[in-house]
Amino acid sequence: MTRERNSNRRSGGRAAFERTRQAKGRAKAKERARGRDRESDESVGLLRRTPGRGAQVTLFHDDRHRRFDIARGAARDARDGDWVQIAPMRSRSALREARVVAVLGAAGSPDADFQVVVARHRLRVEFPVDALTEVETIARRPAPATHREDLRGLAFVTIDPTNARDHDDAVYVEDRPRGGARLWVAIADVSALVPEGSALDREALRRGNSVYFPDRAIPMLPPTLSGDLCSLRPGVDRGVVTVVLAIARDGSVRACRFARAVIQSRAKLSYDAAACVMDPAAERPAGAVPPADPVVVDQLLRLARVARALQANRFATGSIDFDLPTAEILLGDGGHPVDVIRAPRTLAHRAIEEAMLAANRAVAEALLAAGVPLLHRVHEAPAPEDLAALADLLASFGLLERGEGGALDARTIARAVSRAVGRPEERLVNLVTLRAMQQARYCEAGRGHFALAFAHYTHFTSPIRRYADLVVHRALLDHLDAGAEARARAAARGKGLARIAARVSARERIAVEAERDMLAIKKCVFIAKHVGAEFDGTIESVAPHGLYVTLAPFFVEGLVPARRLPYGAAFDARGHAFTMRRGSARWRLGDRVRVRIERVDVARGWISLALVSHAAAAPARRPRRAGYDGA
Repeated sequence: MTRERNSNRRSGGRAAFERTRQAKGRAKAKERARGRDRESDESVGLLRRTPGRGAQVTLFHDDRHRRFDIARGAARDARDGDWVQIAPMRSRSALREARVVAVLGAAGSPDADFQVVVARHRLRVEFPVDALTEVETIARRPAPATHREDLRGLAFVTIDPTNARDHDDAVYVEDRPRGGARLWVAIADVSALVPEGSALDREALRRGNSVYFPDRAIPMLPPTLSGDLCSLRPGVDRGVVTVVLAIARDGSVRACRFARAVIQSRAKLSYDAAACVMDPAAERPAGAVPPADPVVVDQLLRLARVARALQANRFATGSIDFDLPTAEILLGDGGHPVDVIRAPRTLAHRAIEEAMLAANRAVAEALLAAGVPLLHRVHEAPAPEDLAALADLLASFGLLERGEGGALDARTIARAVSRAVGRPEERLVNLVTLRAMQQARYCEAGRGHFALAFAHYTHFTSPIRRYADLVVHRALLDHLDAGAEARARAAARGKGLARIAARVSARERIAVEAERDMLAIKKCVFIAKHVGAEFDGTIESVAPHGLYVTLAPFFVEGLVPARRLPYGAAFDARGHAFTMRRGSARWRLGDRVRVRIERVDVARGWISLALVSHAAAAPARRPRRAGYDGA
């Protein structure tokens, strides 16, 4: 018996070893495939001509910092400073040689910058003919006849960025006699115009989502749909799927229901215009004009009350409030950047965010309770080693109370992040906490949302621009139909959810990277006009390789490399500073400094700064010990 057991162990071990070997082989094959894709993705770059050395191309946002020499006569008509597409050439020498296959245009030209980001990330710009043909048919025919509640008498409003290209959500609030409110969240019924399995649907899945740049967008659906037929434009009847939430005074959701409906938006508002009404004590954004319609004003005041209650309830249950400022590129004539500012985050932004979070959560919980296959939005807990490193950082700033230094949960992290508000280390704490988190993704199984502290969550409120939301719409509508045919569709869809989840998660990451690349280009193009100029700035982060400084007049960050600091400056990891080995000079978080813009590398997204003077006058704040109960 023992020999048989040992034999089984050995055979089981060999089988396990073989499975592991095969898995590693498949992983390596996938990595090689990704490497080939990456090589082709990185075949765009910036051409520079150097006297005596000919032309060189620096690959765009290449982690390996590669340059290619352009073979003699192979530069076509590319000029110094042009974005180009290259094809590597085989060479017997150790030099990397390539030839230019296309000239995209001068760096800083909006069209050329767009082309280089599109080429790097292989974004789909043009729609296939069969999808456009379907759009023409949809535009000519009336919407499918379905029973809808008539909500055109309710004063729904849309609130979006000033330059929004599509409007897929509208809200309406009704006060309840005994306190609390009823919140309607109306979402464009995209599924009524985009049949499952159609050419439009297939193309939307390939794209996964819309991609937004400062001067243009690459929509998931053709503009006729995304900007018109599906968009909740004011004064026009539009089919929607509504989530109706009964909200108590404490911000808890006591009941919800769902329905197909038809609405007519009363007003299309920008965040800035809505904020003027919702938070009159706050500074009015430049150029913002509040709505004059008293019905709309009343709606905004009700929405503000509901949003505050929802937010307070969410934070009380452990949601982490990441309040990282983002950059907004202001464009002038021809789409060229004329300023970079800190994007405002007003009560209007938070109100719409809270309404959408509540609607998404309600849909997830309802479908899960009904046993309907669901595309979940999951955010798993950070890895133990990342939590330990985060605990050390929070403790070093005295942001943990006594007994909180052990295993961190979302509630503890949320409290620590809130304690950092207004302190010099606030941005660093937000950044490091965010980096410790795992990446949110879509999944066919529910695994909770750590940062929101929700047991179940999905994406439902943006079907014009996210394919995942369209999938969830179809699941909800089949659940509402409750017929045998609808159940069969839901069951069939459930079998493909894992594939869809992997696809849309991957496309989301690509879109985020593309948008980040474009922002980096615009910042570099803008700040290149100021090379050699000196500005005040604030040290926002300290790393072994240097000081990250945000310029005072513009919301642009650059790096003062450690090698450019005075000789003898040493990195102090615990103090998050650079300190002179001899003397009292010290550069730390929150310090004001004077810097000079030394160099801008648009191909790599680098802005290099030189330290001119140290303007900080306040004494250094000593990190408090973990466990100090005084924050």
